[in-house]
Amino acid sequence: MRKIQILLAALAAVVMSSCMFKTEATVDVTVLKNGQPQEGVLVYKAVAHGDVIPSYYKQNYKDAPVKTNAAGVAHFELKSPDDFAPSSVGADETITVYFAVFDDNDDCLAFEPLKVKTGEKNKPLTLNLKNPNE
Repeated sequence: MRKIQILLAALAAVVMSSCMFKTEATVDVTVLKNGQPQEGVLVYKAVAHGDVIPSYYKQNYKDAPVKTNAAGVAHFELKSPDDFAPSSVGADETITVYFAVFDDNDDCLAFEPLKVKTGEKNKPLTLNLKNPNE
């Protein structure tokens, strides 16, 4: 009986470790306003799945935003299976990731799509903030 419990525990550990999220790529988004890095800005990320393509509307961004650091950079880890198909299944995939910044009224101040391939590290993207009245 004890051997069966040990085998079941080992099987559960293997299954749980294979279901963990794995970082497949990373992106560093720099936020600038008038050419100056902006600290403390919330940058939103979304990956298009199916027919829903994120756009200038904040409600299309389901993931938690990342705040920029003192250098104006927000670091994103793109993981499988949420963002990418797991690389362990042999998928060599390129996805389009959408990044956006919104003001307090949910007006879009910056929006940019970026193609990211599995394995890319610290891929750069710059978002230039605009006035909401532009």
